[in-house]
Amino acid sequence: MLAILRAQQLMQNMKDSLLDEVYTNNLPIEEVDDTTRSVALITDVRSDLALPGNDDFHAQNKEIEVQIYYKLDGDDPDRFETRLKHLFINNGWVMTDNRGHTVDPETRQLTVTFYFTYFEIEN
Repeated sequence: MLAILRAQQLMQNMKDSLLDEVYTNNLPIEEVDDTTRSVALITDVRSDLALPGNDDFHAQNKEIEVQIYYKLDGDDPDRFETRLKHLFINNGWVMTDNRGHTVDPETRQLTVTFYFTYFEIEN
């Protein structure tokens, strides 16, 4: 399964989520300037091969980027983000980076970007 789809499924099944929707690859055009909803965008970053000694791979490290755009005047996302990190880690992912919070200059929305990696063994 694609890492972005695995992550999307995980986030969509999260209880007590602040998110209205979780998208992969691209935000729909109607979401780009909508500041009334909190949405996440998951994109592929890279996939590295794990090479044993025979020049063939047996596993892949699949890294994704999770960007979250919070609705204007929404709740403090700190508790939600802590639960989200636990959700990924408890499901076999490793958090590789946290880019922190920024404010989108056009929409004034609070945003955050996380990077997670999933180690997938090939059958």
